[in-house]
Amino acid sequence: MKARALLAVLGSAALLACGAEADGDAADGVHPLPAADDGKADNYISTNAREFVLSGQAHVDLPEGFADRPDDDARAAELTRLVQGRLPAISRAVRDHIEAVLEPFNDGATGEDKRWFTYFRRDHSSADGAELLDDGRARFRFEMELVGSPFLMGKLDPGGSGARTFEVTVKDSWWSSAGEGEQVEVTIAGTESVDAFPRYDALFADGVLDIHVQFGGDYNAERYDIETARWLVEHLIEEPQWLHPEVTAFEDLGIDSAPFTAELRVEGETVEVRVTVVHSDMVEVTEEERLSDAMKRGLAEADIVIYSGHAGDNAGFILDYQPKHEIDDSAFSELTLRDDYQIYFFDGCRTYRTYVGALLDNPAKTFDNLDVVTTVNTTPFAVGYQLLWEVLYWFTLTDEDGRHYPLSWKAILRGLNTEDYASVHYGVHGVDQDPQLNPHGGAAVACAPCHADADCGPGGNLCLGYAGGGGCGVACTTDAACGEGYRCGRITDDDDLFYVPKQCIKKDYVCGQ
Repeated sequence: MKARALLAVLGSAALLACGAEADGDAADGVHPLPAADDGKADNYISTNAREFVLSGQAHVDLPEGFADRPDDDARAAELTRLVQGRLPAISRAVRDHIEAVLEPFNDGATGEDKRWFTYFRRDHSSADGAELLDDGRARFRFEMELVGSPFLMGKLDPGGSGARTFEVTVKDSWWSSAGEGEQVEVTIAGTESVDAFPRYDALFADGVLDIHVQFGGDYNAERYDIETARWLVEHLIEEPQWLHPEVTAFEDLGIDSAPFTAELRVEGETVEVRVTVVHSDMVEVTEEERLSDAMKRGLAEADIVIYSGHAGDNAGFILDYQPKHEIDDSAFSELTLRDDYQIYFFDGCRTYRTYVGALLDNPAKTFDNLDVVTTVNTTPFAVGYQLLWEVLYWFTLTDEDGRHYPLSWKAILRGLNTEDYASVHYGVHGVDQDPQLNPHGGAAVACAPCHADADCGPGGNLCLGYAGGGGCGVACTTDAACGEGYRCGRITDDDDLFYVPKQCIKKDYVCGQ
């Protein structure tokens, strides 16, 4: 867990950075400031997908004499039905138009190999504001959501600025002739979500970080679920910081086994990290309920829950295939869940579409106490190794002084959305409620004199080389979080150091004046 070379690597990389340097009194632990324009480095932390909202106005034909019907409630109900019936045609027209525009840019690639892609979630469209017109129609406003390539707007409206728009032809029926139908202008806008930190302070608040890892079953003869589970358990056994009182081999681990444990120092306090691992071969075919009991217990009690297994539209947690045993997503609303902060990783195929909505139907869960990591497309089984390593390593990373090192969500996702797995498109839901300044605190140390990072309070705050001497930065993700007179900037553009937090930096590069 402790990255002893972390600051040494960062220090040597920082020697190549541009910007004002500290004076001769500063110690070697001071990191040179970046140049005023750090846009190049900012580009690399973007994830490889973005959510968009599409909106516009459309019309629906009304039955003859509709406006004269005496029953207001019945008329309103019928109007709602007519408008809802029009939405699929609008959605189909939008999808077809976007596909046609993007096709030339995909160089013949199809399916999940497309560089330019879109993915509409279930129940992605809605309508409101219907009003009757004098021409026998009703006008209404529609809105739909999709996730797609980050720069999608530029392809749909390449010459646009500000609000981006495009036109589609909404046909009245499948058999309508080309060109027939209503011309509808659609406005597309990217969502305004920005990078933030997981709520590490909440995860560590009780002195224990519980991580529950449960592998779903596998129908493949190779049993990739067991292969991945074996890799994880053997990794925990081999790494010296992880301890277990009775497990010395994969076969020793049972469904009732105690968790693996390790210790982590967070702001001077000891935090115990516990990792529980469950897989389908731990039970006999007559005891499948024990798998769902373990999953429910993890969802109810753990700080971080990882489901690694088969998934898909309208599926849930498929915990075994011999025989098939599943917690369907329709049951998520009835699960007993904590009403405080948790992180769920759903590492299976296409969990973006239905899993989050099903979870939010549970009265205990809102984005005020939940972050969820999902996938847009299918996940190669090799990604399971990568995600498990990411969670165990990045969430427990400390610097050589023993201070927990807070990674932002984009830094964590960057480690998953690598070139080899670019088509999976990992993303996090709930980020708008997460902190944009170091969740361990320390905002008051901004610009305080320093000679090393340890002088700057919580882990993640770095000692920066201002012209007048070392001054503390504060880990951040946005300019707005830093406050007046500061900007949130990267201190290195080295791709290998993507995990180093941005810092609140004085815009005038002067501290103490």
